[in-house]
Amino acid sequence: MIGGAGLISLAGCRAGGVKHQFLAPAGVLPKTWTMELPDPWQLTSAKALEQWTQGDAAQADLLACTDGWLDTLSAVALQPIEAAALSNQLDPLAQQFLKMQGPLASQVLPVGVSPWVLLVRSNPVVDAIKKLGWQMLLDPQLKGKIVFPASPRVVIDLADRLEQPDALQRLRRQALTFDDRQAVNWLLKGVAKVVVLPLQRCLSLLRRDPRMEVILPNQGAPLHWTVLIRPQDTKEPLPQAWVELAWREPMRRRLLQEGWRAPLATAVLDADRSQLPERWRSLVLPPDDLWSKCWSLPPLSPEQRISLAERWRASAP
Repeated sequence: MIGGAGLISLAGCRAGGVKHQFLAPAGVLPKTWTMELPDPWQLTSAKALEQWTQGDAAQADLLACTDGWLDTLSAVALQPIEAAALSNQLDPLAQQFLKMQGPLASQVLPVGVSPWVLLVRSNPVVDAIKKLGWQMLLDPQLKGKIVFPASPRVVIDLADRLEQPDALQRLRRQALTFDDRQAVNWLLKGVAKVVVLPLQRCLSLLRRDPRMEVILPNQGAPLHWTVLIRPQDTKEPLPQAWVELAWREPMRRRLLQEGWRAPLATAVLDADRSQLPERWRSLVLPPDDLWSKCWSLPPLSPEQRISLAERWRASAP
């Protein structure tokens, strides 16, 4: 149930009226933005989306999740977002992402995006990583020193992009672990040399630790989308003004500084470029020729999910 074990309300019980329930896994939405959530909306957070029950999701008025979890919500009946004023502002990559969703496209609103990147501690191999990008993940010097995401989907996609014989098996042999939640700790302890994370989870560390560097490979990167969806039974419209807040100054710039990019055209976001720290500008707002090389992961059919799981099992070292 909402508010049960593992679920934490982030808004106090204000006087008067029934609260509109908004569910999101912890860390998916920037706190800078959620602090501005208007009454009568109440955000409830879970440490992980797995802690939601189907009933939790069905009873909510609004859900937030990342694109990697959309398949897991297939049992939850949804309704159209009905926010044309927002959808019409989406940049080409966000529009492509929606087209991939097929029938789900009208029921999903991308609100933020962040590329998967390489987070490293400054060391002699950094220049090579910058030059070779994702290919550097196969370097023998990094065997047992890379923290990959817990998502087999992302790891398999990266392996396929490497276009090397047995790339998936070789990548798995490079892994220290598959644990993006603890990736930064492994790096800070010096046990890992490279971790693969969404950019939005890296910039706070860059502020605190000048030894750290983030690399967005020249080949582009898979994209990590944050989306909003509306369960079928809700009668509450999307809080469009709150979304607009994140897509307009000054909130848009504040979120960019956290690595969380609004899914708007680069021409719109360029107004914020001069307000970013100089060493982050090409990282947070990469040139169009690099940004256009980034890609979204399409949804999987049930048959494709089975095939992917079998491929993952077969590739174990």
